[in-house]
Amino acid sequence: MAAPQGRSDTGDRELEPNSLPEPLVRGFQDLGLSPYESRVLLALLQRGSANSVELSKRSGVPRTAVYPVLQGLGMRGMADRVAGPGPAVWASPGRDQVMQRLKAAEEERLRQHRDRADGVRQLLDRTFPEEPPDVALPFVHILPGARQMKGTYEELLRSADSEVMMFTRAPYTWSFPNPNHAVLEMLERDVDVRVLYEAREWDDLSAEPFRAEMAVYHAAGVKARLVEHLALKLVIVDRSVALVNMLHPVAVDGYPTTLHIEHPGFAGLAATAFDQLWDDAQPLREPRLDDGAVDGALEALDGDPAPVEGDTVARRRLRRTTD
Repeated sequence: MAAPQGRSDTGDRELEPNSLPEPLVRGFQDLGLSPYESRVLLALLQRGSANSVELSKRSGVPRTAVYPVLQGLGMRGMADRVAGPGPAVWASPGRDQVMQRLKAAEEERLRQHRDRADGVRQLLDRTFPEEPPDVALPFVHILPGARQMKGTYEELLRSADSEVMMFTRAPYTWSFPNPNHAVLEMLERDVDVRVLYEAREWDDLSAEPFRAEMAVYHAAGVKARLVEHLALKLVIVDRSVALVNMLHPVAVDGYPTTLHIEHPGFAGLAATAFDQLWDDAQPLREPRLDDGAVDGALEALDGDPAPVEGDTVARRRLRRTTD
């Protein structure tokens, strides 16, 4: 029996036209109903029974769209057409039955989805009977800026086990002198470190702060030689990992992009090239540093709260360069 006009079959407060609670509307949509279906069904549940004109006003759904929506809901057991003369009246079967129908529909969709997934898996197994090999992690990483490069560089130095080779040239990620304790800690572990510098940069009169910092490393055990030209910056760790810093052929602004290559084949080939350049390189022209440059390097070392033995050795040797 239809509920009295203006009251729902549950006695709930009557809602103003086109003022359905949006959380409820969205809730029905989440359960698989369209926006129009959600609004018409909610209006019908609130009214108990109504004709299409009333439901259009209550739901905000155009009148021409309400009737086909009601037919669709009726086919799914969520609305019942009441027989009688005059305009068609529709009644709600009640919220419990509506929710049961929605749950059953969702369970059927899930069952169909599982069946389709099983069918695709069977087709996949028939089409590609063998599993592909394990996917390897990327062995080339792009480091887009100075900060990323410096962090990866220091991580590699801390992981070095036996040998590090470097092509050292501008641009640099910090100002000089500012000795890097990751280098000194690595030397303390007896890692063999060889470095090549460009002769022109090494001999530049304005490079005194640069030479002062390099002198710290030389005093701690780094071996160094000079070549006429280095096409790029390069760090090779244990002949298995490399950092390749390539200057842009045109652009001059910003720090170059660096490639972090975890590939023993590439690192071994780069190490062979380094060895050839090293054999042909000139001995390092170790200049006598003035007191100001040495003091600047030592002050930078003093700023670290936890000096290592390599640091202490470097201090003594560096101080002797001005004695």
